[in-house]
Amino acid sequence: MLETQEDYEVVDLLAAGRTPQLRSMLMEGLSDRFMRQIAFALFQRMRQNVGLLSCINGVITHEEAISSLPDVMLAAIIDMSPLRGRMLLVADGFLIGAVVDAMCGANNASDFERSELSAMETRIGKQIVDLTLTTMKEVFGNLTPLNWTLIQYETAIGMVAVAEAQDWMITTTGIFETPLGIGSIRVIAPYSSFEPLEARASSPSALSGQSSSDKAWERTLGRLTETTLVKLRLELVRMEVPLGVISNLHPGDTLSVKILPDAMAVIGDVDLFMADYGQHNGFVCFRAKPADLNEGPSMSDQKDSAPAEYDRVELEKLKTVARNSPAIGSHALVERVPVMLTVELGRTKISVKELRSLRHGQVVVLDQMAGEPLAIFANAQRLGSGEVVAVGRDQYGIRITSLADETEGAEDATA
Repeated sequence: MLETQEDYEVVDLLAAGRTPQLRSMLMEGLSDRFMRQIAFALFQRMRQNVGLLSCINGVITHEEAISSLPDVMLAAIIDMSPLRGRMLLVADGFLIGAVVDAMCGANNASDFERSELSAMETRIGKQIVDLTLTTMKEVFGNLTPLNWTLIQYETAIGMVAVAEAQDWMITTTGIFETPLGIGSIRVIAPYSSFEPLEARASSPSALSGQSSSDKAWERTLGRLTETTLVKLRLELVRMEVPLGVISNLHPGDTLSVKILPDAMAVIGDVDLFMADYGQHNGFVCFRAKPADLNEGPSMSDQKDSAPAEYDRVELEKLKTVARNSPAIGSHALVERVPVMLTVELGRTKISVKELRSLRHGQVVVLDQMAGEPLAIFANAQRLGSGEVVAVGRDQYGIRITSLADETEGAEDATA
């Protein structure tokens, strides 16, 4: 399993191309609703037949979100107070132009390509953006009071940055159809901005109808879950490897491995859930994926069967062996003993309360900095550190960068 080839390409596990495309549960649940209301508001205000064809949600980096904007557009930068961050509302120039053409009495789409917005198109575009903002405030205002305010308009892509390039952004694109053409309205907002709203939308109702319950007992349990910390780790590789392979490892060697499709969050010896991973402020982080409730066959699929009748077989008695007989545990036999090899993306300590409230889409930051070597373990014993490398098409390996000494292994065992 060890490779002798030296020309390897270091794999950036946190690159944008490998970072998972995640979804915001809150935005997915409400985006179609407010986009349809926008279409209806456009009909009321502009007296034009505007319908929503589709609503697309996604989570991408800030740089990708900005680079995907249309060349001709009207963008508004919105302060999301009291939520953190700023949001972009972008009206596609094609949608604005189609609405303006219809208002002016045109009966077919313009046959020239738009390169910029006219004065009238800019005025109508601002009304479309204002309708979008008002509708979103009405929909999201049901969760918490909002004071979203429009700061400025922009028409150039280079002037609409609202976050750091590496930040995750929620993108929602409504595709609208008019009698004279198709265009879009796009909402781009920092992923972290919606966490307070997600918490409010997904939080269970307060304990009600339990007046007979012991409040002191509930407070005690609350303090216990807040102060009790558990050690959570995120495993990227998990596979059995012969002991002989482990014993022959040296710095610079590469061990062929199979990277898990999703990282596994583990506490002790218990697998908790699968997770997507990425980076946040220079540290490795993850988001829990929804649990699959359909694992394994159901009880209804199991057929009852009567035990088969077999003839009884008497076992032969063991014969005595000479006291000085040779041992059978040869070196070659021991080298074939399998051990469980794991590679970790990082670890963190989390309270029981935080673990119980962990939900799909929530970001958890680990103690591992992006770019640092990953920890390698065999049967929970620290072997050393390594980096993921590509050893072939869709094949990966762990190149050993250092081996653990006794002090490091003892520290990891007690960490």
